[in-house]
Amino acid sequence: MSKSKLDAGIPILTEVLEVPSANAEALIKPVRLHTAPGLGTHGAHEPLDVVDVPTIDGWLNEEWNRLERKIGGRILHQVMERLEADIESRVRDALADVLQIAVEGLASDIKQNLQTALNDLIAKAVKEEISHMQIAKK
Repeated sequence: MSKSKLDAGIPILTEVLEVPSANAEALIKPVRLHTAPGLGTHGAHEPLDVVDVPTIDGWLNEEWNRLERKIGGRILHQVMERLEADIESRVRDALADVLQIAVEGLASDIKQNLQTALNDLIAKAVKEEISHMQIAKK
């Protein structure tokens, strides 16, 4: 097997990679995240998994608030898109059921009214024919 120049940067399974120094691990602190009220699957303030987030020194409260609003806006937008699609699907399904029941009821009423009208017409036609036959006999 020959190695091409493109493969030079890709480590192989037997190659030993350098581990980051202890100073790099000191920059990473675990942060416990909580769900927003009402969005958790098991409870309003149930903690999620611990996530390693590098510390950001020198950030002002204004920057944190801006980041929080930006992330909150994105999450709200994503939730609203999903919610809108879910509500639309549920309304469509419910309307389909209601319309199906209404159409079945309407069809039943039409059949019943048509049957009654046909019975009346047939009875009237038979009655007229019998009266014509009786007149013809006289």
